[in-house]
Amino acid sequence: MEEEKILGVIPYAGLKKGLFKSESCNLVVTNKRVIVAKFSMDVYKKEAQERAEETKQEGRGRFKQFLSSANTMATFHKRYLDMLPEDILKETPGTFAIEPSTVVNIQLKEGRSYRDEDDFKKQDPHSLLIVMPEAKLQFNFSGDIGNARSLLSELFGKI
Repeated sequence: MEEEKILGVIPYAGLKKGLFKSESCNLVVTNKRVIVAKFSMDVYKKEAQERAEETKQEGRGRFKQFLSSANTMATFHKRYLDMLPEDILKETPGTFAIEPSTVVNIQLKEGRSYRDEDDFKKQDPHSLLIVMPEAKLQFNFSGDIGNARSLLSELFGKI
């Protein structure tokens, strides 16, 4: 039987919980399933403290320690690339997996691009809808839609 391996992460997704409410998570795509890794402030703080401590151990000053800790949010999702899928599932309460065999339909839509009044290019979040017999899961995310499409296509077939 083929070992489960992580293909990549769709970072900073919001799982819609209502009209104006969503729950932060990272979508960890493996060769066998999608793990919806719920965001935990406790895990985040621990990661930030560990990064600051590593910088301190390297002999860097307080400012570098602060920057290392502050950079945690930008790169937090990359930690999943070095974790085992089972450890990701156990890390935060509410984390769950979506098995491809349970998915009836999957839709990925690119967010609308436009220019604001100052002529800056803006991008609405992309949306990912996963339909299963027992639930419809709606995720919104910003970031590279091409990467998301590629990761999801490896697991579900062409999207």
